[in-house]
Amino acid sequence: MNNSRLKQKIPKAAGEVFRQIILIIISLLFTVVFLALSGYEPFAVINGIIESLTSDIAGTVRWATPLILAGLAFCVSRKAGFFNLGIDGQIYLGAVTGVCVALLIPEGMSHPLGVVLVLIAAMTGGALFALIPAFMRVYLHTDEVVSTLLLNFVGSFFVRFLVNGPMRDPGNNVNLNASPLLARNTWLPRLSFLAPSSANAGIYIAIAMVILIAFVFYQTTLGHEIKITGSNPLLARYSGIQPNRIAILVMMFSGAVAGMIGAIEVFAVQHRLLADFNPSFGFDGIVVALLGNNNPIGIFFSGLFFGALRNGGINMERATDVPSAVTKIVMAIIIIIISIKITLPMIRKKPGAGYKAT
Repeated sequence: MNNSRLKQKIPKAAGEVFRQIILIIISLLFTVVFLALSGYEPFAVINGIIESLTSDIAGTVRWATPLILAGLAFCVSRKAGFFNLGIDGQIYLGAVTGVCVALLIPEGMSHPLGVVLVLIAAMTGGALFALIPAFMRVYLHTDEVVSTLLLNFVGSFFVRFLVNGPMRDPGNNVNLNASPLLARNTWLPRLSFLAPSSANAGIYIAIAMVILIAFVFYQTTLGHEIKITGSNPLLARYSGIQPNRIAILVMMFSGAVAGMIGAIEVFAVQHRLLADFNPSFGFDGIVVALLGNNNPIGIFFSGLFFGALRNGGINMERATDVPSAVTKIVMAIIIIIISIKITLPMIRKKPGAGYKAT
């Protein structure tokens, strides 16, 4: 039975991968046409991606790490039928709680223990912040799309308040809104074989989370309950599953993954809390999850592609007159094509099909 199921799944998975590759090719072709009509070098984006995947792997790893984790954070909530659009806010709160713990850690503490403590603190901060819209959804029946979106602003403004006030570096003589430099025993190590670069051990955390989430989704009872809740909450309730419990669990786990992004950005890249350290990883993670078909393994490769795209855009802007914002066009085209793929079957479906009046 297991072999027959495996034989059925392999062609299906291969077909999904092929469709995603075609989608990327179509998006890049549209971008080539746009650049040509705008008077820029048509193949600048493609050349940037190729360079990122060959001669600048370090930059790709640096940007792919938060994008993979952001895609996983969205995937976890979406599997259960919830839209966690507050990943950016949870990133900010994860960073804040991590920094608060880091400032209390003595300099004599061992490096591994310091790193573990700030990661746990960041995950806890992100999870607790995600608990707010989860409770509002479960007990007040508030639309989580609205509540999570608004909480992004709360997280962003809270960080700005801290680095302009209580956490501002007192020895900072320039106009930099940031905390003091954090103790070295809390820094996540960078990848020495890719030095000098910002590529860091966060990529190992991202890979571990991909494996963990894939295992939970496809090999555990909890994963089955999450998928049933997401596909049919009424059936889940009649099956003995508690949708409210699942909602709180997945939102907290999603927030914890987002909090890890905040810790990685602060403790591996910046080494201090900055006002605007997060360039909208949360919203980019939604695109990563969509391209990866909301599958943890697919999200890993999707994150690598978008990491190469972002890194290629930065390198492209340095070497040519093409702005890095062009990479956003590629993401927008991918969103449009995925939206068309989702909505066309709904439009074609006849009103009342499959429904019988009683």
